[in-house]
Amino acid sequence: MENIITKGTGFSEYEARIKVLVLSSSVRFENLASMFLRTVLKLEDSAISTGNTSQALSMNQKLILLLDSKLLDKEYKKYIKTFFDIRNQFVHNASAKSFEDCLTFLDGTENFLEKKYKDKRTANEKAGGERAAKEKADDEINNMELLSFNISDKEKLLYKYWVSLAEDVIIGFEKMMAKIYPLNDK
Repeated sequence: MENIITKGTGFSEYEARIKVLVLSSSVRFENLASMFLRTVLKLEDSAISTGNTSQALSMNQKLILLLDSKLLDKEYKKYIKTFFDIRNQFVHNASAKSFEDCLTFLDGTENFLEKKYKDKRTANEKAGGERAAKEKADDEINNMELLSFNISDKEKLLYKYWVSLAEDVIIGFEKMMAKIYPLNDK
């Protein structure tokens, strides 16, 4: 029986899974970006530019504003840019059917992800306790999710890199929002 999610799309179950994963992370980030822009620009919640209508700024326009902001540090901007470079490949490039495929279009991105992922794992292992336990639990969850797919070990690792990057971008943004919200009161 054909999977209802992939029926008529030409996507394999794995390709559909990663496209949904990337898209859901992107939508979550876009909501945070809109909230950030409303806060920093002191806009009403009903502002057209950060709303959900066809008149709102595109995600690319919001991203450019974010990257131009002096509130984000250079390293974090690199995480966001990498996140969106990958997102754009999956959303706009039919040849991006896996993370391995996707990264062939993005020079240097795989090395960046590998370094950041390994640095994060090392830091969590050194910290021990709750951070190390969370890292192990996340790894087990990712392994279980990927078990049913016939993908290479490299693809599994790249999938984990993406999950780690998406988590760093979104959690980092949530933390930054918590810091700047007092700016809205001034």
